[in-house]
Amino acid sequence: MKLCTREVIKFNLREMQADIIYIMCKFERIFPPNFFDIMPHLMIHLPQQLLLTGPVQFTWMYPMERQLGEYKDYVTNKSAPEGCIAEAYIAHECVTYMKLYLGASLGAPQAMEEHAPRFNLSIVSSDVEVGGARLSAEYALSDEEIAIAHWWVLINCEEVKYWKELHLHFPEVDGDLEYHNMTFANYFRTWMDMIKSDDNPNWSHELLLLAMQPQRARVYPTCTVNGVKFVSEERDSRRRTQNSGVMAVGHGLDYYGVLHSVVELVYAEGMKVHLFKCRWFDTGAQSMKMDQYRNLSVNTATSAYEDDPFVFATSVKQVFYLDDLARGDAWKITNIVHPRNIYRAATLGVTIPGPEADAYQEPNAVGIHDVATVRENNVKHGRVLRIRDEDSTFIDVDSNEETDDDSDDDLRHRLPDINSDTEEDSSDDSDYEP
Repeated sequence: MKLCTREVIKFNLREMQADIIYIMCKFERIFPPNFFDIMPHLMIHLPQQLLLTGPVQFTWMYPMERQLGEYKDYVTNKSAPEGCIAEAYIAHECVTYMKLYLGASLGAPQAMEEHAPRFNLSIVSSDVEVGGARLSAEYALSDEEIAIAHWWVLINCEEVKYWKELHLHFPEVDGDLEYHNMTFANYFRTWMDMIKSDDNPNWSHELLLLAMQPQRARVYPTCTVNGVKFVSEERDSRRRTQNSGVMAVGHGLDYYGVLHSVVELVYAEGMKVHLFKCRWFDTGAQSMKMDQYRNLSVNTATSAYEDDPFVFATSVKQVFYLDDLARGDAWKITNIVHPRNIYRAATLGVTIPGPEADAYQEPNAVGIHDVATVRENNVKHGRVLRIRDEDSTFIDVDSNEETDDDSDDDLRHRLPDINSDTEEDSSDDSDYEP
C-alpha cells in the first residue's frame, strides 16, 4: 500500500528496498521453486523504480486503460470496430479543437468568463463556484448578519491590515478591541474617500469597493472550491453521501463543524466574496477526545462561536465524520478528505529536515541519491552490494575491491546471514512480520 500513495517518502522506499531481499529469502523456505516466476521477482525492483520515477500515478497504465475503455464505447457496429473507433475519435478531436477555437469569440461562456472583471484582493478568488438554486427566505441573512460578515471580511483581508493597525493606535481607540470592531468599518470607508481625493499612493480602487457595504448577499446550498464540492447540512441530510463537514485551521487549534449555507457577498462592480456560514462544534477538552491511535473524536451535539459563524470558502478543508461507536451517537471521528489531483505545496521541491518528513514530489528523476548506484548495477565488471547502515544511508561496496580483515568483519557484523539454517535463525521466522 505504501508504494501506491500519492506522496512517497524516500526513507521508506530505501527501507523497503533492503527488506524485500530478506522477505524473498524467507519465501523461498516456504514456497516451492515453481512459485517464483516473474511476478514475485518484480517486487524486488518496485522500490528502485519509484526512486527513479516518483509516485506510481505518473507511470502506471490505468489512465491508458481508461482511455481504451472510452474507445470501446465508440463501437456501434461490431463488424467494423476499428472503423467506429477511428471515426468517433476524429469527430471527438474536431469538436474539442472547435470548442477551444470558438471560446475566443465574443458571447461564448468561456469568453464571458475571461472578460469578467478581475480583482486583485486576496479575499477574492476565482476558484469558488456556487451551485444550486438560491435558498429560501428563511436562510437569507439579516442586516445584522450582513454587517458581521462585512466586518469579518475587512478584519481578515491582508490589504486592510495596515489600516486596521492604524485604527487600533488611535487615541480614542487605544487598543480597545471591542470599540475597534464597532467603529472600524465606518472609519475605513471615510479613509478611502479621503485618500482618493488626495491622490494618496496607498489608495486602490479595490479597497474603495471593499470599504462600501455589500450591495447584495446571496445564499446558496452548494459550492465547489478547488474541485471539492461542499453541500449544506440540510441538503446533505437527505443524501447517502456526506459533503457538509468542514475544518478551519486556527492559531494552534483546529475548528470542526458543518456547513450551514454558502454566502456570496456582492460588492460594487460585481466584486464577489464567498463565505461559509458554519455551525461550529465546541473545541473544549470535554468535547474533543483523541484515542491511542491518534483518532480525533468530536461531540457534534455541542455548538460554539455562534456570533462568529463565517469563514472564507477557500480557507477550509472538507471533513468526513464517522460514527464513534465507543462514545455514542453524538460523537464522530474526524477524517480529513484529501481530494484527487491536489497535492500539498509543502512537499514540492522543499527539503524538510528529518527522514520521515522527506516527501518525494520531484517532477523528474533528478537529484536522486541512488541514481549513480543504479547505474553501477548495470556495469558488467564487478558486482555492487548495498548495505544499509545505522543512519539509513546506502554504502556501495565492490566485490572485486580488496578490503582488509577489519572491514570484512565489520560488514559481516552488519549483514545477517540469511542462508544459515541455524536454530536461532529459524526461531526468528515465526516473529517476522513483513
